Amino acid sequence: MLRRIFTFAMIFILGVSAMSAENKMQTKQGTILHCWCWSFKTIEDNIEKISEAGFTAIQTSPANECFVGDNGGLEIMSAKKGKWYYHYQPTDWKIGNYQLGTRDDFIRMCAKAKKFGIAVIVDVVPNHTTTHKDELSLDFIEAVGGMEKMYHKNSDHTIRSMANRREVTSAMLGGLPDVNTENPLFQEYFMNYINDLIDCGADGFRFDTAKHIALPDDPVDPASKENDFWPIFTGKKSVNGKSVKNADGLFIYGEVLQEGASREDAYGKLFPVTASKYGKLLRSALKNEKLNAKGIVNFQNAASPEVVTWIESHDTYANEGESAYLTNFMIRAGWAVIASRKDGTPLFFNRPKGKEAAQFPGESKIGETGNDECFSPEVSAVNKFRTAMQGENEKFLNGENAGILIIKRGEKGCVIVNLNSKPSAVQVEIKLPKGTYIDKANKTKFVCKDSVLKGKIKPKSICVVY
Repeated sequence: MLRRIFTFAMIFILGVSAMSAENKMQTKQGTILHCWCWSFKTIEDNIEKISEAGFTAIQTSPANECFVGDNGGLEIMSAKKGKWYYHYQPTDWKIGNYQLGTRDDFIRMCAKAKKFGIAVIVDVVPNHTTTHKDELSLDFIEAVGGMEKMYHKNSDHTIRSMANRREVTSAMLGGLPDVNTENPLFQEYFMNYINDLIDCGADGFRFDTAKHIALPDDPVDPASKENDFWPIFTGKKSVNGKSVKNADGLFIYGEVLQEGASREDAYGKLFPVTASKYGKLLRSALKNEKLNAKGIVNFQNAASPEVVTWIESHDTYANEGESAYLTNFMIRAGWAVIASRKDGTPLFFNRPKGKEAAQFPGESKIGETGNDECFSPEVSAVNKFRTAMQGENEKFLNGENAGILIIKRGEKGCVIVNLNSKPSAVQVEIKLPKGTYIDKANKTKFVCKDSVLKGKIKPKSICVVY
């Protein structure tokens, strides 16, 4: 009898493990919608629509308790009434804040996401706290051993050189004091937060400012004994008897911006990292209206293909505004490139509502949805194409000029992007069955005969054929 119970228990455990691994791979191979500044309730209300658009995961803004700025105002960016970046200023690592909602809201959101097969990725911020240290919770201060053990020894200094790993991993970034992430008491406290998110339904995490948390072989801060944050939070080591729950089944990635000594190759051995240089390369190509097939294949990252790709991120849009000039079509065209690819995990950043090619147009507030571009027929068609083409090789081709890009996936289908301001005739050698094909994005007609697909693509448009 005991043997039978043990056997059933092992089958159950192995089954759960296999299912978790399957969910992780689905997220990696799918598409993520970054619901930037959406509340948990807003995400819950839109889960079905997100699923219908072909996304397989959502990413939330940070769920932690945070500094209440501007008297609790909810303007995304305003001199007096709000600001998106306050949820990147933790005051405690517990679920819920005034911008996104409560822990119960988070639980309901995750439950709705599970119902529609959507994975939930949470943006987590272990590297720093708010600048307003008097707002830190007493629970947090006491748990880490007091204020004197809260931060790195170098935390009062600003990073002067991104090439200096000691500074990068222990000094202030953007005026935010650098937490001693190697303090075992902090690690245990942060572990409680991570595991609570998992218990509430989270399927993975984006680690904010990941390159500012030391790798095991980086210089060790005088306040620390060893650099073991990443071994602990990737599930390879426990802290004070506590480990990340379901570590092997989580999809996690790190924000490792490629400047200075970013060491993306080393971080990439632990988890996928952000392909920031590739995003910049694609933005330049879109601006010049030339998607040269040979020039945009390489991910520009030593961790390739273990990368998360984007056309723009909340940083490129909201900080310096370096990507704010992108039009809606440019964003969709760039998305067609990254989301139709074999490798990388593409993330679609949802901009605020309002005038296109502008930063902070002022029509939506924190908690609300952004614009509807993530639900456009072209974005949705490419999302579903990616799912349908799993396991197929990719090939980049140009049409009559570099304004036409064709991405073939094996012999099963292709995505065609026309950046030109005029219609263009396209023909692609592909072994599709003979017949007429209507593209999934714009209903453009194509005919395949003798393994050659022919059609005429409209100006500034995307066709998805399979």
